[in-house]
Amino acid sequence: MKKDETQFSQFLTPRYWLLWIWLIFLRLAILFPYRIQLGIGRILGRVIHRIAPGRVSVARINIRHCYPDKSEQAVRQLALRHFESMGISFLETALCWWAPSSKLNPLLTEIKGLEHVRRLQQEGRGIILLGAHFTDMEISLRLLSQHVAFAPVYRKMNNPLLEHYTQKGRSKNTAGAIPKENMKQTIRHLRNGGILWFAPDQQHQGSHSALVNFFGQPAHSATATSDIARISQAAVVPCWFRRDTDGYRLELSAPLDNFPTDDVVADTERYHQLIEAQIDRCPEQYLWVHKRFKDVPGFKYDKDR
Repeated sequence: MKKDETQFSQFLTPRYWLLWIWLIFLRLAILFPYRIQLGIGRILGRVIHRIAPGRVSVARINIRHCYPDKSEQAVRQLALRHFESMGISFLETALCWWAPSSKLNPLLTEIKGLEHVRRLQQEGRGIILLGAHFTDMEISLRLLSQHVAFAPVYRKMNNPLLEHYTQKGRSKNTAGAIPKENMKQTIRHLRNGGILWFAPDQQHQGSHSALVNFFGQPAHSATATSDIARISQAAVVPCWFRRDTDGYRLELSAPLDNFPTDDVVADTERYHQLIEAQIDRCPEQYLWVHKRFKDVPGFKYDKDR
């Protein structure tokens, strides 16, 4: 028996049966027209909203913390719309894994800024596509991969079966995913003129981190973008995407001027200001269920009121 077959056989044990049922459901759901998939995703999100009170609590607390002027009704409504968006993201991920490009490509209704990438490539520069964790991230990156060959930086998933499909899908549609711990491979890829997609917006402590402002609130954040750009001499191009009713819009901004500077904290806060502007455009699509303010002095994820 081949090594791959031996490794895959472990996924047939009872431990994975419920997950297989979930995957089969997603595989069948993407056979419907796209608008019906959106409806299925919203219903799925509402179900998760009901059965996952802990994550609902985290989302509401994060939203209140970032938008203190919102009424309680507005906070709860935004959290519900966020879960609907997350429900859609499961269908989007399934499309990335199993749908042919002929079905996906028409969903890209607009892409701006490719000329920035083309110019930097002609100059032989490595490029960091600097993004953030939005719920439509997987499908937007799949659509972007049809126009730009890039390597995404990723964190390995805890579930081996999900990791198998995620890694398989990303490797098929990109220039090869790079584990976030592999800094040498990251730098080498950029120095060779490669393009990297990087989203350092989640909670991070330890080396290469600092407390920076995020919506006016202190949050532990990775400062590695400045170091990577400095060592590799890569250009940093903000990369944003948004799900609309008729498809997806992608935007590659002009490369950041005067980046990096000698102040990595100021560089990181500049990045967070860019994220805030994008979140304000589609707040329900940002990943609010992540404990962004975890371990910040004086802040607690208490039970939602």
